[in-house]
Amino acid sequence: MAYYESDELTIEWDPTIETVVMNWHAFAKGDAYRNGLDKGLELVEDKGATNWLADLRDLGTVTQEDQEWTQNEWHPRAFDTTLSNIAVLQPESVVANMSVGDLVEEFGSNDNKSRIFSDRDEAESWLEAQ
Repeated sequence: MAYYESDELTIEWDPTIETVVMNWHAFAKGDAYRNGLDKGLELVEDKGATNWLADLRDLGTVTQEDQEWTQNEWHPRAFDTTLSNIAVLQPESVVANMSVGDLVEEFGSNDNKSRIFSDRDEAESWLEAQ
């Protein structure tokens, strides 16, 4: 059952691997992107979750403004939660990969673990092992 749904995103709790799962379906920017990340963080707080799986294969390129918002506003709030492991399914686009790679690297530099995957089963297995 979905915790949150929009045209761009579905957020679910996977009790098997105790993970907040973000399934991006389309390009999102501005409020659609930011509201989605905020809703995911709400679910982290509700569940006391340590794991996050972001399927970004269909997200597209994160705009510069949204990258800055993520780094300056969202990451500090995420660091203050129980969240400690992020698995990201990389976007199809090389340009989108570059915009996401920096954000994943920054999260992993704060005593947290983050990895980028191309295979969902591998990402889920990694999270389950954490």
